[in-house]
Amino acid sequence: MSGSKVLVFDIIGQMAHFRTYYTNSSSISYGFPPRTVVIGIIAAILGYKRDSYYEIFSPENCSLSVALLTSIRKKIYTLSYIRSKRGDKLSIDTYLKRELNTYPISVEFVFPIKDEQIKYRIYVTLRDIDIYERLKNKLEQNKSFYSIYLGISELLAEFEYIGEFDVEKPVEGRGVSSVIPEELFHLIDFGGELSLVLEKMPMNFLMDGKIRKIISTKKFVYDRDARKIPVKRYDNVFSIHGKNLIWME
Repeated sequence: MSGSKVLVFDIIGQMAHFRTYYTNSSSISYGFPPRTVVIGIIAAILGYKRDSYYEIFSPENCSLSVALLTSIRKKIYTLSYIRSKRGDKLSIDTYLKRELNTYPISVEFVFPIKDEQIKYRIYVTLRDIDIYERLKNKLEQNKSFYSIYLGISELLAEFEYIGEFDVEKPVEGRGVSSVIPEELFHLIDFGGELSLVLEKMPMNFLMDGKIRKIISTKKFVYDRDARKIPVKRYDNVFSIHGKNLIWME
């Protein structure tokens, strides 16, 4: 979708938890929202129901880029979950009397290091002009059909519209502000001071009956200190509003 107009907005919250798809006994978090989380946020803003939008915002129909605006750290907490069945009487009395089955689980959360809130910048363009215009209207009015959150419903977030911009040629010598997909790792200049993190995450879902399935995954690199990543060449790099970026494709 080269040459398209691109909508830019920030998602902001106190903390985040983007659960990795490959963990069971503990809940480890990605450092930034995967593509599946971002399209979920966009779907929530527009009012799409759960699991109804995967084709609409597939990589063929929707291009995305994500940049960290705050340096981050991760911290693991142990939470007590309640094992319950339909028909169980759940109350504070039964909890205090230890009549409920509880079990501990480790959950990793993402926090900002220096700032009061975590902030991620989202760049999005859509093949469907009508959906694009609906999203632009929602962003301009600062309205969302459903509440948005950073990974789980307990971590409510808000968004801030930055604007609509053209895709331009990259500004050489400035590095890349967004996360970088695995097939372009060879572009990175590893000679400088970096705090790079590599994470493997889902790219898109598909509904098989009532079962949601991951149909593709990809590895991405990002700098946990939210610094620009230096590159040796600017293949597949573009610029929006003075920032060099790469699509999450």
